[in-house]
Amino acid sequence: MFKFIVVGIYCLISFLISFLITGCTLWDSKQESGELRHRINEAYDFEVTHCDSFAMARGTGIGEFALRDAKNQAMKYGEELGGTHIVWLHQDECEEKDEGYDIRVVAVIYKCKL
Repeated sequence: MFKFIVVGIYCLISFLISFLITGCTLWDSKQESGELRHRINEAYDFEVTHCDSFAMARGTGIGEFALRDAKNQAMKYGEELGGTHIVWLHQDECEEKDEGYDIRVVAVIYKCKL
C-alpha cells in the first residue's frame, strides 16, 4: 500500500512539473512573437456606428515586423485614452531604410457603451 502511495505522489509531482514547464514555455513563446492581448478591439466601421469616435491614433514601425509594431503602438495609445474599439483608416509604406520599410498606420478610436 505504501508503495502505491509513493508512486502516486511521484506521478503527481512529475505531472505538475511538466505542466508548469510547458505553461512557461508557451507563455514565453507568445511574448517573443509579439502577440499581445489588448483591451481595445479591432473593428470595421459598420460595427461601431452606435459608438462615439473621440480620437485619432497613429503608429509607426520599421523592420521585419513593422506593421505589427505600428498597429500595437496605435492600439496602446487608444487603450491609454480609454477607447474600446479601433478602426484602421490608412496604412502607408514609406521610404525604405536600412532595417526595412517604414510603415505608418492611422486609426480612429471609439468608445462604445456595452
